[in-house]
Amino acid sequence: MSSAGTIDSMHEKEAWNRFVATGECVPAVAPLIAQSWTRCRALGHDPRRGPPVVVVEREELEQRVARNRDLLTVAVPILDELQALVKDLGFLTMLTDSDGVILEMLSGGKLRDVGLEGNLRAGGMWGEEHAATGAVGLALRVGLPVQVVGCEHYFEKDHDLTCSAAPIFNHDNGLLGILCLSGPRAEAHLHTLGIVVVASKAITNQIRIEEDHRQIWLANQYLRTVINSISDGIVAIDSNGLIKEINSEAANILAADPLLARGKDIQEFVGKQSLLKKVLAGGKPVTDIETAMETRRGYIHCHVSATPIFLDNGQVVGAVATLKEMKKLQRVVNQITGAEARFTFAHIIGASSAMQRAIHLARVAARNMHTVMIQGESGTGKELFAQAIHNASLAGQPFVALNCAAIPETLIESELFGYEGGSFTGASRNGRPGKFELANDGTIFLDEIGEMPLNIQTVLLRVLQERSVVRIGGLRSIPINVRVIAATSKDLAVEVSKGNFRQDLFYRLNVFEIHIPPLRERIGDITLLIDYLVAGISTRFGKSVGGVSLPVLKRLCSYHWPGNVRQLENVVERAISLVDGDIIEEQHLPDFLHAESHMPADKFPRDYRPSNIEEVEKEAILDAVRQYGERQQAARSLGISRSTLYRRLKKYRRESVG
Repeated sequence: MSSAGTIDSMHEKEAWNRFVATGECVPAVAPLIAQSWTRCRALGHDPRRGPPVVVVEREELEQRVARNRDLLTVAVPILDELQALVKDLGFLTMLTDSDGVILEMLSGGKLRDVGLEGNLRAGGMWGEEHAATGAVGLALRVGLPVQVVGCEHYFEKDHDLTCSAAPIFNHDNGLLGILCLSGPRAEAHLHTLGIVVVASKAITNQIRIEEDHRQIWLANQYLRTVINSISDGIVAIDSNGLIKEINSEAANILAADPLLARGKDIQEFVGKQSLLKKVLAGGKPVTDIETAMETRRGYIHCHVSATPIFLDNGQVVGAVATLKEMKKLQRVVNQITGAEARFTFAHIIGASSAMQRAIHLARVAARNMHTVMIQGESGTGKELFAQAIHNASLAGQPFVALNCAAIPETLIESELFGYEGGSFTGASRNGRPGKFELANDGTIFLDEIGEMPLNIQTVLLRVLQERSVVRIGGLRSIPINVRVIAATSKDLAVEVSKGNFRQDLFYRLNVFEIHIPPLRERIGDITLLIDYLVAGISTRFGKSVGGVSLPVLKRLCSYHWPGNVRQLENVVERAISLVDGDIIEEQHLPDFLHAESHMPADKFPRDYRPSNIEEVEKEAILDAVRQYGERQQAARSLGISRSTLYRRLKKYRRESVG
């Protein structure tokens, strides 16, 4: 857009003088100029005195420069080239921000000297409201290229100038600033405006390119961040097998530096693994294929999925592979299936010497990776001990339990050692890991080991000796690092003599033996167990049961408990379900506890007197306090709360004084 030539040079001044005198514009004045003159007059600008000097403070200018750093970075080199073209003609080149504030100015000669006396300098404000009718102000207002020549300027002092200005836009067509060339009126030409338009478009295009690059870079950063946040390994390769992208998990699996790996052949990190090559060659995806890859840190077992990348014409140009390390995958499986240990030594209740010895041995066993054999009747808490041992040494690692008596003989081998796909009728196509693989780096608990078939005992012995498993139908030997805890309610030495259990396996398992006494041999622990069970079960049921009556305690302590702690727990749970108050009474007990016949006399400890249950409790508590000194630790060893311990001690001291 240009106003140059709308009035011939002889009548320019006359038209301006008429407007100054009457406020009226002759028809020959371009509408854009006439409208601007009218606005400037309304603002109170005096056309004969010139513009007021309005320059932003230095601090504000620095802030504006900082906000427009991207604009300046792109525009200044172009300003330098533009100024080199026009400097001999007496022109100056300026760049303003979107408010018309000069950010950069290049000039020489008279215009520079005059400008520095006013607002023609960095920080000067050249919007219409400050500099009146001019190319910068009009370009800001209409968003289009503008040329203002001679007397078209509102201020008389600018009548010897010609100014050409064009807007600069960002990626979203938002106005960033104005590029302007100002020079002598005699040099006015439409070509000048053309030069400014070309330069402003060059700046706009470069800014848009820079923004596109920034958006691409940002999108790439987002993509890399997303890929690196994925728990699976991800690696992308081109049609030649060269790595184009790899996330941190894949780099960890393949023992590669993620930066140095890009551009290298995938075979440098997975050996002559043909799965990805098949995907590239055949153009067909694969899903969850279990494979062993020869990486720089040895063979790694992974589940691999790979998807080819196609061009529009169907040509395969690469592939993206997802790697799931079996060890981590198995850990997730264990968490989902509940293969974790919940109990610790704090959950084992017992102050009797036999129980304390068992706990002591279990703590010693937890300090190393010895194979442990736990012997005890059903219900004594063998798995509780196994979980406590695990949590004291391998907490956070898998704890996988298998009841050898609960698995059919035809399935126990596949349960323990896993199988390859299609190895028998009904087998999963992809195969399945066994309990030993799932327990890798953790503990496998083989409950009721005495029920294991002889043929499986042979395989188990080999696994324990070689520390590796071979799946059913497989050829690969899979190394394992597993601590074995076995448990049995049978006398394995007797089973060996009968030929029901392999002698060599018995010696392999019986490295560290722990015997858990039955409940009838630790009558003094019954009171502690009752307190513990009542507190836990009543909380779970949302009740406030405080304990049991003395007659109930006598009945519970005089019963022989063939089901041991598990049976006692069932009795307490039933009673709490029935009780309405805060004390369990005799009517809340099952019928078998009301029978006259209870524990045979020869099964009681020599100094045990059923009529004096409180003495047993008193001795247990006082022994714990003497042993540990610190009451909180004593309460923990007894399996009761500190408040319960204080209450009982207070009671016994009061009785002693009485």
